[in-house]
Parts: sequence; C-alpha cells; structure tokens
Amino acid sequence: MSFEGLYAILGAIEPHYQSQERQQLQRILEIWSEIVNESTAKNAVPTTIQRNILEVATSSSVWTQNLVFQRPMMLKKIREQLSIDLSDIRFSTVQWRPPQTETPLESDPWQSHPSRLPEDSPEVQTQLALFSTAKSSFDRWSSIVQSRAQHLPLCPECGSPTPPGELQRWSVCAICAAKR
Repeated sequence: MSFEGLYAILGAIEPHYQSQERQQLQRILEIWSEIVNESTAKNAVPTTIQRNILEVATSSSVWTQNLVFQRPMMLKKIREQLSIDLSDIRFSTVQWRPPQTETPLESDPWQSHPSRLPEDSPEVQTQLALFSTAKSSFDRWSSIVQSRAQHLPLCPECGSPTPPGELQRWSVCAICAAKR
C-alpha cells in the first residue's frame, strides 16, 4: 500500500465539493428574490457556500441585523424549495459590492472621466508638441552619448563602456568599484 500525501488526497476530494457548492449556490441565486423579497434581494446577495454554510453579503450592518432574525425562515425555504441542507446562513458587509451601473463593458471609463480633456483642445495639442520636442531632444542626447561611449574600453566585470582613467585607478568602472 502506497502512502499519498495529505495534500494529494485533499486535492482529489476538493474539486468535487467545490463544484457541488457552486451548483448549490447557483440554484440559490436563481430563486433568491423568491426566498427573500425584492428589496432584500437588492441589499443582500449570496456569495459562497462553505461547509454547508451560506455566506450572504449585505449592503449595511442594518440589513445584516435585520436578516439575522429572518435566518430560520430563509433556511426553511431553501431546504423546502431546493432540497439543499444548509446548516446556517452568515451575513456580513465585508464582501458587499454595489450593483454595477449599466455601462457597456467595452466602453473606456476614461472617456467619461471629468478630468479628461478633448483630443482637439489647445492644452492637449500643446502637451503633444512638448512631448514630441522632448522625445526628439532625448533621442539626440542618446545618440551623442552612444557615439562617445563607442570607443571607450569595456569594464571587465559588467561590460559597460568605462573611461580609461577609472580602469587605471580601480581596474573596473566606478560603479563596480563602489559595489566592492
């Protein structure tokens, strides 16, 4: 008989329980507004089932307190309508996420941001001109530095171009000498 590690055994069992709990949660979500009324359904949403305990996110602590008193009735309805044997229901504001406003997913939130300037505004055009000037200045500086460094000897440790004086003094570049 070979011994398997605890994690291997739990890893084989866990997907079965997770998929079963997901299916149960999906079934509860489908009839949630029937189990509770519409206003409650807007302020309380089931999030997970773990170890036969349904966790419900609520919009406020007032809703949490109110629903604690309705727990037995809710458990009874779930057991009767879905034949799911839950041991308890826990309410918390921790996982609450307000309902999303109806905006298309493909739209860019930046397009409606109050700080956004239109593309054709003079401020944007000025910034774009400055950017292109800065980029061309950087490119010019970069080519000058590269042409100067082209004929310098290389540091034996890091391989970067090094002034000959640094190599004579430390036998490496100043950066490698500082690291020592």
